Amino acid sequence: MSAISRRPPKTLAFTCGDPAGAGPRAVLAAVRARVLPADVVPLLVGEASVWRRAGWRRGDARIHDTGLGLKPPPLGAPSVVGGRLSAAAFEEALRLIGRGLAAGLVTAPISKESWACAGYPWRDHTERLSACGGRGAEMILAVPSKDVWCALATRHLSLKEAVRRLGAGSVVSAARALDCALRRLGRRRPRLALCALNPHAGEAGLIGREERDILNPAAAALWRAGILIDGPLPADSAWRLHVEGAYDGLVCLYHDQALIPLKVLGGLSGVNWTVGAPFARVSPAHGTAWEAACSGSVDASGMIEASRLASSLL
Repeated sequence: MSAISRRPPKTLAFTCGDPAGAGPRAVLAAVRARVLPADVVPLLVGEASVWRRAGWRRGDARIHDTGLGLKPPPLGAPSVVGGRLSAAAFEEALRLIGRGLAAGLVTAPISKESWACAGYPWRDHTERLSACGGRGAEMILAVPSKDVWCALATRHLSLKEAVRRLGAGSVVSAARALDCALRRLGRRRPRLALCALNPHAGEAGLIGREERDILNPAAAALWRAGILIDGPLPADSAWRLHVEGAYDGLVCLYHDQALIPLKVLGGLSGVNWTVGAPFARVSPAHGTAWEAACSGSVDASGMIEASRLASSLL
């Protein structure tokens, strides 16, 4: 008998995400790809009608039905029903983990508009997870197959609001999370780079003062805490150096500073890992893909990578 077969199996919960998006089909494709280890068992959480419409077959995985009795909404658009179904699946998965019935979580993409229309009080998964005993929950974005890793100091905000809210505390928190994540993956002393906000890292204040007023003090505080971080570096140079192997990961300051390079490098195979939550949670680093849901041509590479990473973190 192998060492794997002697270990008790662990359950990895998969939420359906917004039922009008590509998430349910992507989950089923990932389960059928057989990338999970032998001791990890998938569990599909969400309305049974959603999984059946996505093409669920009896041999795929067991369904944990949320039991709302709602008909899935039409494909390709946000809706109140979509928000209710996806929020219920997420909350039920959290309850299963809290009861010890699941060890980790892979979340299919949700629509923030659907959640808001349904009256769900949280903007996104990470914000909700911050209230689950993981007050320091931070978003780590990656293309694991290319060894590309970054953290976000601000998340789903307008660019104007992200700049306004940027502070040394948020930079330090993101860098600590990235350092922790990379150590968990086996890097003994990760070498990080802090991306600048302004072009050319502000040119000594000629193109902006945020580097001098916010980012330099944050980097100094991190060095004092024993975290190896260079910068702030011009973001274009920081990304080139990371891809070439000079750095293990980057601290990015706003959404697109991270997501544009990640998707250029990895297409739809990027993942979003919540570090600081009391359990493993990973998601594809893309949205609901309304058009793909309507066409039926779903790229499951992000869901497959999320499944691999989540199972390794269990």
